Amino acid sequence: MSRVSFFDQDSPESNDGYRPGTVIHADKVAEESKRSAEDAPLEWEEDANFVRVRPAWFRLLRAVAAVALIGYVGLIGFRGVKGWFDRQLDPAGEPGEAITVIVPIGATTADIGGILQAEGIVPNSTFFRYYARWEGEENFQAGEYQIPLNSSAQEAIDTLNGGPKPQVFARFQVREGLWVDEMLPIIANQLDSVTVGQLRAVLNAQRIAPRYRPPGLSSWEGLLFPDTYEVAADATALEVLQKMSDEFSEVTGELGFGASENFVNLSAYEVVIVASLIEAETRIPEERTLVASVIYNRLREQIPLGIDATCLYGQETRDPSVLTNEVLFDSENPYSCRERIGLPPTPINSPSRASLQAAIQPAHSDFIYYVLTNADGTHTFAETDEEFQVAKQVCIDLGLGCG
Repeated sequence: MSRVSFFDQDSPESNDGYRPGTVIHADKVAEESKRSAEDAPLEWEEDANFVRVRPAWFRLLRAVAAVALIGYVGLIGFRGVKGWFDRQLDPAGEPGEAITVIVPIGATTADIGGILQAEGIVPNSTFFRYYARWEGEENFQAGEYQIPLNSSAQEAIDTLNGGPKPQVFARFQVREGLWVDEMLPIIANQLDSVTVGQLRAVLNAQRIAPRYRPPGLSSWEGLLFPDTYEVAADATALEVLQKMSDEFSEVTGELGFGASENFVNLSAYEVVIVASLIEAETRIPEERTLVASVIYNRLREQIPLGIDATCLYGQETRDPSVLTNEVLFDSENPYSCRERIGLPPTPINSPSRASLQAAIQPAHSDFIYYVLTNADGTHTFAETDEEFQVAKQVCIDLGLGCG
C-alpha cells in the first residue's frame, strides 16, 4: 500500500484536520476528493458552447446510409445512361412496316447508317456504324432491301446480310437505222415501265447531256445507240434513255471520235451525220467504207451528196413516192440532197457501230459515184460520169429504182 508521511513537528495543524507527522493514505485522499467534487454545486459559464457527443454506433449508421444513398443515385444514373445507349442500338417498341431501301454501289457502312437513320429504320447512324464495326459486319451488297422501321442495329444487319432483293430485268432491242420517232414506240412496246409520252418528255426536257451534239441543237437523232439492252423491270424513261446515250458515248469513244478532226477533218458530230448516211445507203458490210469514201470525196470536191434518204427524212416519211423534183431540188429544205452542198444539219437515223467505224475510218478511193446494181443490195462504184451512166442503166434494166 502506498502512503505518504510528513514529519514536520513544528508545523501547526492544517485546515484539513491533519497534523504534521500524520501518515496519509493516497487512496483515501483520492476518494475524499471525488466525494467533494460530487457534493459541490456545478457552476456554468453563461457563454459556454456545448457539443452533443453521438454514440459510435450512430455515427457508423449514418456513414452506411450516406454510402447507400450515393450508391443508389449512381445506380439510377448508370441505368439511365445505359438505357439511353441501349435505345440507340435497339429502340423501344416492336419493328414496324418493312420499307424499300436502296443501298447504292460503293456505299460505306457510314453511308448505309445514314440512309437507315433518315428512313426511320435505326435511331442512330453513328451507333449503327460502330456496332457493325464491332461485330465485323461492314461489307454489304448494293441493291434493294426490305427493312422494317424501328429495327435494332442487329436486326438491320441481319437483313443486310441476307442480301438484296433479287432484281428482275427486262430486255429491249432497237435496230439500227431508225428515226427517234420510230424508236420510241418500239422501246415502249417492249417495256412495261415506260410509255412513249414519258420517253419523249425526257428527251424534250433535255435531262440527258448527249455527247458531241453542238450547242443550240435539240435533235436526238443518231445519239441513242441501237442495240439490245437489259434494264431493271421497273426502269424509268430517264434510266432507259440514259443507258442508250451512255452506250453511244462509249462506242464512239472507243472508235476515236474525240480525235475525228485529225482523222477526217470533221467534228465528231459531223462524223455521226456521215455514219447515218452510210447506214441509210448500204447493208453490205464490206461496202460501208467505200460509201464513206464517196461521201468524203464529194464533200471535198463540193459536189452535192445526192442521197435521197436525206430528202425522205426531211419530209418525215419513208415513202419514196414523195420524192418529186420539187422536193428533191428544194433549196429551202436543209435536208434537200440534189442541189445543197455539204452535210444535212443532223444525222438522219441511228447508225450502227459498223457505220460509225466506217465513217471514222473510210476507205481511200477516188470514187465519186455508187449505183445499186444487184437485188441483194450490192453497189457498183465509179470514178467518172461515164462509168456512172453505165452502172445506172444496169440499175434501170433490173428495175432497182434508178431513174
